[in-house]
Amino acid sequence: MKKLLAISLIALLAACSSLPTSFEKPKVSVAGIAVKDIGLFEQRFTLTLRVQNPNNVSVPVSGLNAKLEVNGKPIADGVSNASVTIPALGEATVPVDIVSNLGGLARLLKRGDGAAPSYRLYGKLFSPWKPGGIDFDQKGELPALGDILPAGEGTPPKSGTF
Repeated sequence: MKKLLAISLIALLAACSSLPTSFEKPKVSVAGIAVKDIGLFEQRFTLTLRVQNPNNVSVPVSGLNAKLEVNGKPIADGVSNASVTIPALGEATVPVDIVSNLGGLARLLKRGDGAAPSYRLYGKLFSPWKPGGIDFDQKGELPALGDILPAGEGTPPKSGTF
């Protein structure tokens, strides 16, 4: 019995030693977005997120959820159950299927001044290290609508990337 208790204690200490003592949140940014399907009531996109790990240990990710705002208005949200391990001091890309409704797409297209729309991407990365998830929040600018629409067109492309 003493041997079993000693082995259990050693295993527990070994497991704890593999956890990082100081952990910096991974950085999440938009690497790309591709139109999957545009319907009358909903639009589907694949959002590619780049996840950078500033830590000197690998970070396992078992999935994520994400919400996208454009010009301060909610436009789309989605989830991914993709499992990926972000290497120590490395990065990986994670595809996320997001869904927008007609109102969300209309808000994106409404801005007619040609200025680049601002966006906010936020959500959680899920990892066994942190049961409640790891929050992320990133802001930036999308390409101006004129840069992603074909010349002379006034409607969004049915497929493609930007």
